[in-house]
Amino acid sequence: MTFSGKFQSARLIVAIIMALGCGAHASAGTVAVLEFGLHDLTLNPDVKAETERTALLRGLLADRLSGTHNHNVPDNPERAAIEAAKGQGYLFDRPRIAAEIGKDVGADWVVNGRLHKASFLFVYLKAQLINTNTGAVASDFVVEIKGHQKKLTAKGIEALALQIHDAIEQLESK
Repeated sequence: MTFSGKFQSARLIVAIIMALGCGAHASAGTVAVLEFGLHDLTLNPDVKAETERTALLRGLLADRLSGTHNHNVPDNPERAAIEAAKGQGYLFDRPRIAAEIGKDVGADWVVNGRLHKASFLFVYLKAQLINTNTGAVASDFVVEIKGHQKKLTAKGIEALALQIHDAIEQLESK
């Protein structure tokens, strides 16, 4: 076999391996991730710092769910912001509306979250996994983050994304 023939054979083998590998990384479902709300219970809240941290959470979680866990995460429709603007915790307390928003973008699931700041020393990432077909909360999640550093917030999101992914896999296998 000539060098050219060996090269063509190698390309074919690589193409087959890549095609087989793609099957192993097939999409794990569509998950809409709504913007996180802030629920600050401290007596002297640093609203600006927590608002900035809260604004990062949706993007971090969407990146982790799509990148590491291979879920399709669509952009939120304008309706998500309109509904969330109705008040602090409005969507978190109304999973059926969150489910409708998820349906609007073709999602199977919706993650609806909030940053719950109970102390200056720690916060909780709280999230609901909502089934868009039933409008019911399928799972609730709580991840504690001690400290304010970006690294700790990212680690908390990483733990939350894994919990969400595992719950979806378990729920869809039933």
